[in-house]
Parts: sequence; structure tokens; C-alpha cells
Amino acid sequence: MSRKTQPESWKGYQSEQNPLLIGGKDNPRSPMRLQRTLSPPETWGFGLTAIISWVGIIPLIDAAIGPNAIFVWLPGVFMGMILNLQVRRLGEHFPDMAGGTPNYTTRLLKKYPFLGRYAASGYWLAWVASTPIYAIVMAQLIEENLKQASLTFPQKLLEIAFTILPLILTFSGTRALSIAHLFFAIPAFLLLLIFNIQGLLWLAFAPNSPGFFPDSWPQLSFIDWVKWFYFAAFTFYSCETTSSFVADSRNARETTKFLKISAYLMPVMLVGGCWVMTRLADAPNLGSDAFLNLSAAARPLWGSIATSLAIFIVAASCLLSYATVVSNCPRITYQLAIDGHISPVFGVVSRRGVFGPGLIPVLVLGLFCLFWVNLDRLVLFANVGVVSSTMLFHLGIWLNRGKPEAKWPWLSLGIFLVDAMMLIVGGLASGRQDFFLGLLVPAGILAIDSVIRRISLAPFRPAWWIRLYRKQAKSQIADFVGFQVLILILLICSAVTIGWFSGIKLSLNSPSGSNLLLVLLLCVAFAGVAIACWTSLPQVISMNESREAAEQLFNIALDAIVVLDENGIICQVNPAAEQLFGLSYTQLLGTHLHKLLPQLAADPNEWPTRSEQTLSQFDRASRILEIAISDRFSHDASQTNRDLQQYVAIVRDITDRKQAQEVLEKANEQLEIKVLERTTELSQTVDQLQREIVERQRVEANLRAMQSQIIVQEKLASLGSLTAGIAHEIRNPLNFVNNFAEVSSELVEELVAEIENNTEQLGAETSDYITEILNDLKQNLHKINHHGQRAESIVSNMLLHSRGERGHWQAMNINSLLAEYVNLAYHGMRAKDASFNITIESEYDREIGEVEVVPQDISRVFLNIINNACYATHKKKKEMGDNFSPHLLVKTKNMGERVEIRIRDNGKGIKPEVLDKIFNPFFTTKPAGEGTGLGLSISHDIVVQQHRGEMKVETEPESYAEFIIKLPKKSIKHMEVLP
Repeated sequence: MSRKTQPESWKGYQSEQNPLLIGGKDNPRSPMRLQRTLSPPETWGFGLTAIISWVGIIPLIDAAIGPNAIFVWLPGVFMGMILNLQVRRLGEHFPDMAGGTPNYTTRLLKKYPFLGRYAASGYWLAWVASTPIYAIVMAQLIEENLKQASLTFPQKLLEIAFTILPLILTFSGTRALSIAHLFFAIPAFLLLLIFNIQGLLWLAFAPNSPGFFPDSWPQLSFIDWVKWFYFAAFTFYSCETTSSFVADSRNARETTKFLKISAYLMPVMLVGGCWVMTRLADAPNLGSDAFLNLSAAARPLWGSIATSLAIFIVAASCLLSYATVVSNCPRITYQLAIDGHISPVFGVVSRRGVFGPGLIPVLVLGLFCLFWVNLDRLVLFANVGVVSSTMLFHLGIWLNRGKPEAKWPWLSLGIFLVDAMMLIVGGLASGRQDFFLGLLVPAGILAIDSVIRRISLAPFRPAWWIRLYRKQAKSQIADFVGFQVLILILLICSAVTIGWFSGIKLSLNSPSGSNLLLVLLLCVAFAGVAIACWTSLPQVISMNESREAAEQLFNIALDAIVVLDENGIICQVNPAAEQLFGLSYTQLLGTHLHKLLPQLAADPNEWPTRSEQTLSQFDRASRILEIAISDRFSHDASQTNRDLQQYVAIVRDITDRKQAQEVLEKANEQLEIKVLERTTELSQTVDQLQREIVERQRVEANLRAMQSQIIVQEKLASLGSLTAGIAHEIRNPLNFVNNFAEVSSELVEELVAEIENNTEQLGAETSDYITEILNDLKQNLHKINHHGQRAESIVSNMLLHSRGERGHWQAMNINSLLAEYVNLAYHGMRAKDASFNITIESEYDREIGEVEVVPQDISRVFLNIINNACYATHKKKKEMGDNFSPHLLVKTKNMGERVEIRIRDNGKGIKPEVLDKIFNPFFTTKPAGEGTGLGLSISHDIVVQQHRGEMKVETEPESYAEFIIKLPKKSIKHMEVLP
């Protein structure tokens, strides 16, 4: 194509405006971008595969129709060449489309979307079916050599292993797979090219040649010709495989050029190879085995090494075909997914070019085909898909006649008719069942895809695969060099070990053993190259991306960046540096930085890390520069190669900033003066307002305190009156009980004395019985009197609590006062709940002496705290049952001028969030009706404000609470406390 006739898509096929850009922002169906990572030679390697793989098909046709096979290959190669040239034109117009011919067909048949999807599915199915075909060929190759070495191995296991082998290669990534592919494709192609050319020359000119043409031609019927033409269609129609990788190529133009080269190679490789194989591999016992036929044909040309070279060619062609299948098939489904023809999950691709969702159906269907049919049926089954797909491709060319991408539309119409005839006649002649099944399976694949679209499981959704690939992309190897060396050592050791062990087992002295060893080493080498690429290429790609990003930042940086050697000579500058210094790149290179900035020292070792310099130029005003110079660095980690040591200087023009800063400073000075004046005025106003606010807050605080105190006093007055009334009512009958108990006791003692005096009249036995009853009565009266005295003590305490002398200081025994109120609180809880019980432990310091307190007020403190302790332990007992024993510890301690009182319970403790609030008025954690929230607030005021003491609490939630009170022993005598 001339430059004038090139399509517009060549001018910017990577631009974001192209709606077909793979993974671009204008294509919402593509979850991830297909990277352009392959060089043109790497894409050419995939195009060589079909040209090499004829070694597995030609023996089948040659065994069936002999030299007449040439009449199959001649028109087939012509039609294949036309297909290659037409696909090249489409690749030039659609350089962003992956998958090649089947996806071009969907684009050509966009008005008939089902036909396009059907054609693509059939083509994809043909390639998938070829995987077990090559696995069977490889298994036959190994089996043939095992027989010669008198060894056996299950053929089905070999077929399964060679069907799964491509996955190892595929997950190394697109780039790794293409490199491994090219590594073996070139020598295999060159060997076959030499074989074809040498064979044709030998047939034509060698004295012992059987002749270039046979002496007689067997008859060939039209049906047989159509049948075998149909059988060979996959080979000459699949030589356009390079087109599948146009979207991966870094230079799509060069990739599409190979389609033309491939077309020109087809006559030499396919027709020439067919004729050499037909004329030289004519022994009747060879059958259709590719290895035996190629060995026999190569032996007159290459002598004793023919077998080894044939082994290499057959094995390499199968391995290369594996690589091509697992590369081509996922790209077909990928493009179909992003074009919206199949489920979007197949449009996911990793940064390395791994098509995980697209590879799974290839493996599953490949294994299914392996167990389902034999080699011949697989070829026929695959041909239905490829022929029907190619037929619809030519139909699409003809339907788009008049458009620039359609080349030779009328010729395509003719090929369409030939393909249609070949499909029907050849397919029916080869087997009706396989023919109709081959037509239905592509539609079945589309039906399965419609089911996949509706499955909600995560692996059937693109987001699951995207997260998986992004997670893998984030993993980095810290010591990449060490890791790669380790991988290479393992690969080399594994290859040597396998070769050594296999050489012993296969008896290297026998030719068959060496041939089989060659196949084994070839497979190991192929997998080894892929694994080495798998481990190294992701890191290399990451380093290359980092380098490109650094270069891009270097070029687009707004600040000038200057790279200098150890002597201060400029080695590299960015465009911003050229603009800053007003010199070109060539003028700056080799210049000492000291010449541009004379204020810097000539010796780089004396340069400061940061400084400001003045740049004076004749044609421009002086500029102020801020320069930051890095410490000297070296690419050599050992710092032994001083030629590589460099500095990096970042230079920024701060002239405008300095001028603006000066203007700003002047404005700030003026503003500061005005602000200071205004601030003084505002400060005075604020001070006045603050004084007024403080005074108001003080008045409000006093009012609230007085109000709270009045409320508390009213409540306490009511409570005191009630307590005094109840105590009086109880005291009268209690005095009656106590008095009569004492009188009764005295009467009993007199009665006992009288009985003892009159023992003789009553009799000894009667006297003893009466005396025993009277003694029991006496003991009971003593008990009544004892408990009555205890009740009298409690009532006296209640009266003291309710009517004690309020507001007067007295010297009191704190231990006695505590003991009385512990007793009072205990009986108060027992009165409320008969089930209440608690172990009370006291540790009173006898050296305390008397403490001056207001007894009525300080006793209220003790009662409040002990009541709270009893309540807390009783509540915990109800929650925990018999697993908990309530305990109260009361301690006093002499501290010189002060006395310390500790009241500790093992109840629920106090939660941290309420600890700061417990002394607030009306704050309580008890349910409504069980507490007013005034007890601890009043107690705190009595201890701290009235008695000038301290009151605090230590607690651990769910464990204990301990109130600590410290009171001074001496106070102001006779000080009246405000009511």
C-alpha cells in the first residue's frame, strides 16, 4: 500500500479519540487494557506456526491419495494466500483489534451479529480442537521411539500431559510466551525451509533421485478431491495467525507486513513440502505417522541425523502449535467480549497479558475432545469450524464491497461459493455425524455463553479477576537479582538431572533412546525458557516502567534539573534547564556549573546542599535562583567506579517569589501597625466584657449553690423529722419490753431461790425439773433484754442522726462513730431486704485519738458511703448468686496531723465514663425511686468545704470501689457553719 492510500487509522491508532481502542476510555466494556508489548519479530513467530505445522497433516493426505495430494495443496495454498492478503488489509484498517480473522468477520458482518458470532465461535473451536491433535501427535512420536527402545508408557497420560502443558507456558505472560515461541520457531522454520528446497533440488538433479514426477498418476475422483481439500483447509487457512497479535504489537504496520511474507512463503513451504514428502516418503508401512514420514523423507537428504532432525521438527511444531493455540484463542474471546458479543468476563487481561478467563474453556474443551474422538475425527471436526468461519469471512468481504477495507470482493464471492461447496460435499463425504455436529457446536458454545452471563458466582464476573490481577501486580520481589539467579540455577540443575536420569533409563547407546531424549530435552527446554521468562519479565517490565516514568518526569518537570559529574561538569539537562539558563542542550553539556553560577565554589565538595544564587546575563535581568544539590551518588553500589559518580541539582527561579515576598513584607508591616492599634482597642473591650461575664457567672453560681443547699436542707429536715418521730414511737414500747424483761428476770431469780429453800417439801425430782424450766426462762429473758438494748442503741443513733446539735464542732472518737454508722447502715439494709447479708471487716487504728468534727454532718458522710457500698454489693450478689460473697472493709489510719478513713466494697465498682460525675448534685446510677443523687454531692461538700479535708475514690470496674477520706484532727474551735 502506498503512503497516499494508507487509511486514516494509521495516523493515530493509539489516540484516545479512536472508539475501537482496546482498553481505552471510550470502550467501557474492556475491564483492563491489552498492552502493546510485543516486538514485530515476536508476532511473526506466531505466524510461522501454521507454516511449520503442515508436517502433521500432509502425511494423512499423502497416505490416502498419494501424489494426487499436490492437487489439494495447489488450490488450497492459492486460497490461503488470498486470505492472508485480505486479512492484511483489514489489519491495516483495524490495528487495535485483537484475535485476527474471526473478529474481523464479526466487524464485517456487524449487520448480521449472530452470523458474526457464529463464525468466530467456529474458528475458535477449530483452534481449541487442534490442542488435542498436537498432543496425540506428540504422544505417537514418543510411543514410536519407546517401542524401538523396548519401553512402554500409557499413551493417554502422555496425551493429557501435553494437553495441559500449554497452560504452564501461557501463565508466563504474552511477552514471555512470544519469546519462548520465537526461540524455537526460527530453527524449526529454517530446518523445514532447507528440507523443502534441498528436497526439491535433490528430486530434480540428484542421480539416485526417484524422479521429480512419478511414473504414473492414480485416479482421483471429484468427491475424494473435495473431501481431502476440506480436510487440509485448516492448514492453509490458518497461516494468517499473525493478525491475531496486531493489537499487541508495538509496531502494527510491521506485524501486518508479515502476512504478505507468509503468503509468499506458503507455496515453498506447503506445496514444496507436500511434494518432497510424497516423493521421498513412499514406503507403504509408514502410514500417516508424521515422524515416520518425515524421517523417511529426510534420510536421503540428511543421512544419519535425519531421525534426530525429524524428531526436533515434529516436537517443535507441536510445542509451537500449543503456544499459538493458547495465545490465539483467548485473544479471540477477549475481542468478542469487549465488542459486546460474549460475556464481559472474557475481556479481562492482566498487565502481563494473561487471559485467565479465556484459558479455562480452552483447557476444559481440549481435554473433552481428547477423550471424545480420535485424531482423524478431531481434524474433521475442527475443519467444519474453520471452513464455515472462512466462508462467512469472504461473505463479509463481498457484503462490504466498495469500502476501503474490502479487497477483491468479487474474488471473495467466488471463494465463498467454493468454500460452501467444499463444506457441504467434503463434510458429508467425511462423515455426516461429524459434519452436523461440527455445525451445531458453535451455536451450543454461544448458548453456554448466554448461561455464563446469568451466573452470579464471583469467578464469572470481571471484578473478581481484576482484583486477582491487581493483587498480583502489587507483589514485588525485594532481591530480584538473587531470585532470578536462584531460578536459573534450579532450571539448569533440573534440566541436567532430567537429562542424566533419562539418558541412563533410555540407554543412550541406542538410536531410539537418543531420539526420545531429544524430545524430552526439547520439552524441558521449552518449558524452562517460559518459566525463566515468567519469573524475570514482570520485574523487567516494572523496572522499565519505572525508568520511563522517571524520564517522563525529568522531561516535563517545571524546575530545571541538571545532572553533573564528580567534577561539576554538566552531563544532562532537562528542557526547563535550557529555558532557565537561556542556552541550548549542546551549549550546556560540558559546561562547569561554576561558570553559570559564579557564587558556587569550583570544587563540588564545597557545595552546600541548599543555597540561593544570582544568575546574571547580558541580555536579561539578573535572576535569583534556589538550588538544591544532592549528595554524590554512584550507579556502582561498591563506590569503586568513580567515573559513574554524579550530582543532581534542582534549580528553581524564585525571582518573582522574592519580589512578591518583599512587597508582602512591606504590606505586612503596615498591616501589623493597623492591626496592633485595632487589637489594643479590642483587647480593652474584651477585658471589660470578660470581667462582666466573670461577675455574672459568680452571681449565678452563688444562686445555684444556695438553691441546691435550700433543697437539700428541706429534704434533710423532712427526713430528720420523720426519723425522730419513728424513733420516738419505737422507743416507748421498747422501754416497756426492756423494763419488764429486767423485772421478770429478778422474779425468776427469787423463785429459783425459794425453790432451792423448799426442796424437801417439793421433792428432789420435782425441784430439779422446776429449776431447769426456770433456768431456761431466765436465759430467754436475758436474750430479750440483750436484743432490746441493741434496738435501744439503734434508736438512740437514729435520734442522734436526726436531732443532733447541728453546726457545732466536737472532739469525737472517729472509730466509735464509724462503728455506730456501720451498724446503722447494716440494719437499714436488712430492714429493706431480709435476704441482705455482708461480711464486715474493720481495721481501726487505736492511736488516732479524738478528731474535731461536726458529728451530725460527718456521720451523714459515713452513712451515705456505707449505704452505697451495701447497695453495690447486694446488687452484685443478685446478679452472680452464690458465686459472690459481699464484703465491706472499714479502715482508719493515723497520719500525724490528719486521719485517713478508707471504706472499700467488692461490688460492681464505678465505670470510667461516670467516675468524673459522681460528686455532681442529683447525679445517680440507681433506678428511679432508689436514689436522689444528693448523697455523694453533700458528703463531698461536708468533707472538702466544711472540714477542709480531702475526699477521693479509687475503683476498678466489676471489682471494687474504695472511698478515701482525709480529715484534719484540729479545726477552728466553736466555728459556726452556715446552715
